[in-house]
Amino acid sequence: MENQSAIKNNFGSKAINYRLSSTHSNLIDLERMIDFLKPKPDDMVLDVATGAGHTAVAFARNKCSVVAIDITKEMILEAKKTLLHSNVYGVEFLEADVHRLPFKDETFDIVACRFAAHHFYNIQKALQEMCRVLKPKAKLYVLDCSVIDGEEIERQINRLEVLRDNSHVCSYSKRQWIDLLKSLPVKIDYINLIKTQYKLPEWFDRMGTSADNRQKIFELLNNLSKDSKTFYQFNETFIDSYYIEIIAKKI
Repeated sequence: MENQSAIKNNFGSKAINYRLSSTHSNLIDLERMIDFLKPKPDDMVLDVATGAGHTAVAFARNKCSVVAIDITKEMILEAKKTLLHSNVYGVEFLEADVHRLPFKDETFDIVACRFAAHHFYNIQKALQEMCRVLKPKAKLYVLDCSVIDGEEIERQINRLEVLRDNSHVCSYSKRQWIDLLKSLPVKIDYINLIKTQYKLPEWFDRMGTSADNRQKIFELLNNLSKDSKTFYQFNETFIDSYYIEIIAKKI
């Protein structure tokens, strides 16, 4: 898939940036995830698109047995460094694709996916696979970049994201996530849109966004409708942004 080639190219060369990223390693987010999910010792956990391994390490600290997958081998190498520096154990790393998970049905107690779903070229297939490997009554956890509901704002903010990172597929709004999950054998226990900010220039620098595309992003923001601008304030140091956080239980 062309998207996957872009992912490997973009993230392979910048993997260390994600190990050092304040967004991906945010302890408040990670502790909230653990508090929500309340993993038990020896729970089998799948960390999908582990990136630099911060999610996997958070579960391993709680004595879970963790399998962490990513399609980018350089990211897996960085994730192994994160694990080593954290002095925790119990994580197996595999190079694997969420669209074709190499696991039997009903294997895991928790499947978690942080800051990755917007890269999946077939989100429905990816979600089906994540649900397939969940045990009955097990939990699916998603944290990802999102957008405010509305056709214009969904379209324009995704254009912005692609300008920064050409492997971006779609940041889904809360409305869209609810629609996606309706077709799956899950019940949504929790869904929340969280307002945050992209810190600049860190957000650009982490992906190596060109000067030309940075300018186009600000032009796009300046041309948003008046209503959309109320949700997306910005200046040279930040852009307002949103995360979606979801916990669903397999029926």
